[in-house]
Amino acid sequence: MMGMEVRRARPGDWLAIEALNQRARRTLPRLWWWEKYLTDDLFIIIEREGILVGALFAWPDESPVAWIRLAALDDALDVGEWLDLVLPSVLDRLRCRGMHKVAWMDYRGWVGSHLRARGFRPLAEVVTLVKSDCTLPDTSAADTRLRLASDADIPAVVAVDRAAFTPHWWRSETTVHRRTAASSHFVVAKVAGEVVGYAEGELRFPAAHLNRIAVHPAHQGRSIGALLLHDALRAFWRRGAERVTLNTQTDNCCSQRLYRRFGFEPTGHFMTAWESQL
Repeated sequence: MMGMEVRRARPGDWLAIEALNQRARRTLPRLWWWEKYLTDDLFIIIEREGILVGALFAWPDESPVAWIRLAALDDALDVGEWLDLVLPSVLDRLRCRGMHKVAWMDYRGWVGSHLRARGFRPLAEVVTLVKSDCTLPDTSAADTRLRLASDADIPAVVAVDRAAFTPHWWRSETTVHRRTAASSHFVVAKVAGEVVGYAEGELRFPAAHLNRIAVHPAHQGRSIGALLLHDALRAFWRRGAERVTLNTQTDNCCSQRLYRRFGFEPTGHFMTAWESQL
């Protein structure tokens, strides 16, 4: 790539990165607050003749696994050459911070083959499910109380994440705090006064998306997840959602049984998560 400059991002790059995200086809959905990290050395951009044409940012979020949080590439650039310019420095810096792995969710499938060629391996296959009708099965969970989440619940929600998921899917207290502020629906489940699960999602009219349901393993099998799902669906419908989507791993049989019981069906949309050892 002749005439390219590879450098760390700066706060003044914000508008140019936003413009790249708008015009480029090879991007990630804007699911992360990357603008908060423009001064971090894990945020690398490429300029050609003074125009920003590529950006890559990774962040671990208090986990030994760092995820690629932003990836955007101008349509005229080659994916493999771009990765060879920006990925090695990001991986080196992650190693210096003690990270064990880096992961990348390949939305729309534009980068997977290039990651495989650079040592990444599939981590998980993720399927999107949708529910478009308003029927619900009977659901109850003895001794379980649901209420809206508050900032005081954040440490307990993080503890549920740590117990229920592998480090790939952990969220930090900072991220959970942001989700409590940004989500349209964030409810915790309590048993004997203890937070044992939660559900969190947001309206994206005319749809809603359920970002996460989690139940502590010690309390799984007691219909708490079903109760949280039932409550979330009713809440989204009351606020005008016409359909509700969610993502789950194709090998998560327990979750898929629950979602099928509630009438969720595959949309046909799959994503592959890739990972590499550092």
